[in-house]
Amino acid sequence: MATPITSASTSSASLTIVSWLRSFMDRCKLEKNGSNFADWDAQHRLAAQGDDKLRYLTKAAPTEITTRSTPAARQTYEVYQKESAEMKNVLIFAMEAELQRSAIKISTAHEIYMKLVNMFSQAPRVIQYEAASAFFDLNIKEGQKVSPHVLKLMEHVETLKMHKVEIPNELVIDRILHSLSKIKAYVQFRVNFNMQDKKVSLDELHKMLVQAEWDMGLSVSTTKDVLNVNHKSKGIFKKNGKKGKKRTPNRNIAKTSEASSSKPKYSAPSGDKCHYCCGVGHWKRNCSKYLGDIKAGKVILVGPPPSKDKGKEKQV
Repeated sequence: MATPITSASTSSASLTIVSWLRSFMDRCKLEKNGSNFADWDAQHRLAAQGDDKLRYLTKAAPTEITTRSTPAARQTYEVYQKESAEMKNVLIFAMEAELQRSAIKISTAHEIYMKLVNMFSQAPRVIQYEAASAFFDLNIKEGQKVSPHVLKLMEHVETLKMHKVEIPNELVIDRILHSLSKIKAYVQFRVNFNMQDKKVSLDELHKMLVQAEWDMGLSVSTTKDVLNVNHKSKGIFKKNGKKGKKRTPNRNIAKTSEASSSKPKYSAPSGDKCHYCCGVGHWKRNCSKYLGDIKAGKVILVGPPPSKDKGKEKQV
């Protein structure tokens, strides 16, 4: 009775693993032109290796069983065929439709995987050259976060290590610091770091740079700038729309107009003489005696009232 229980539990665990792999690979499907094969392959191998499934991709099937095969050989062959069939489904599930049609006809997961490697993988020398070029050419850009930049450089170092190209730790640190030299805020960090002459790992340097970014306010200022731009951009598209909210009059404009209307009119220069009362310092149209005589009916005007008349009044 113990054997069936173990078999059922193993089968259930296997289904769980395959289900997890499918959900994992669904987020990274292999494109039909193979442009993302390097990332796809790295993630797929990592997932398969974690679940002890990588051997079904990299190793060929064992020799087919015959009448002379031992029970152990039969069991090994049957397990391989079953696991390989599950991994084949995972591989096909992680491709675009154009690649799936040709992969379905292939019998094992190993054969499918090797076909993809032959079709899309780059030569080791090409991978090494591209990683080295990116490592020595990559520089941080204005407004870019320091963490993704440093992690990208560290990724290129790991790629070179995989191809047996070792770069000394001190050289990697110098290259990372030099890649930040376009941002003036990091120049002082580099000076202080070199003066202290600390021996740190790449992970420790990454942590120090992230902390320095925060202390210098680079991460905060970038966020504020984005928020300010978004705030200023509100309402820009309302002008181009067919309909918009009715504009309310500007209170500042109203206040300005009221202030301007309440301002006193220009008075005559101190040397000018009134042609009505012969007084000095005002004009006839502003003369209090003249306006009072008009109100009293002593002066009869021909034409518009004196407050609006720009010409000379005719006196009768």
